[in-house]
Amino acid sequence: MRKVYFFFFFLFLWTPAFALFASPAGAAEIEAAVAYWGQAPAGSLSYQGDNLDLKRNLNYGEQGKVQVRLKVHMPAFLPNAYFMATFSKFTAQNTLSHPFTFGQVAFNGGQTFSSILKLNHYDLAAYYSLLPRPVRGLVNVEAGVNARVVDFVAQIDQGATEVLQTSTIVVPLLYIGAQFKPVRSVSLEAETRGMVFAREHYLDIIGRVKFFPVRPFFVAAGYRYDEMRLKRHDINASVKLAGPFVEAGAAF
Repeated sequence: MRKVYFFFFFLFLWTPAFALFASPAGAAEIEAAVAYWGQAPAGSLSYQGDNLDLKRNLNYGEQGKVQVRLKVHMPAFLPNAYFMATFSKFTAQNTLSHPFTFGQVAFNGGQTFSSILKLNHYDLAAYYSLLPRPVRGLVNVEAGVNARVVDFVAQIDQGATEVLQTSTIVVPLLYIGAQFKPVRSVSLEAETRGMVFAREHYLDIIGRVKFFPVRPFFVAAGYRYDEMRLKRHDINASVKLAGPFVEAGAAF
């Protein structure tokens, strides 16, 4: 997993430099932003055992986490690039009245246990704008392909008993985005990433209202819905994350 982290960190640092090098005339446009997302979880998790509800059994509640994105509009025929890092980690303690099984290990009822669920994921999209350049100042639609890397960690501890399962998952998704700019200082934006497979599906929907008080800086607010149905390596997870976010960034 460290190699994946290094690759995306290297990409995040050098994509803007490559864009400027590839466009000496300054035609490339770069947008970078950091957001704080309030993630309310729902769904269930099992690993070689019982199905555990994220709220009732694992006692997970809303967590605020950071998300980072970098968008590069390339010149001419080159595909545009869109990188996003989303961090999700839930930790809690709970006591169930009945025993349960996780990782083929029995955990006692009536005794407190702690758990961790981490679903950090990293997206990299290559896309093109579908509308001609003269109208993009008002409205734009873009589409492309997206590679997602999911860093999955699930852990349950009770006394001296511990079960830990980790997995790095790479999935191809489709990316579609749209922007509408009724005035120069406001942009209404929507984007989605998703794909349905035989046993899994992934869906990510983002709506954003962006305001430019002083260019090139902007602030934004929006809502994000993220759904993941994962079934591999004896992991069976159905997780939904949803909530509002606030964002600040700059577009050059």
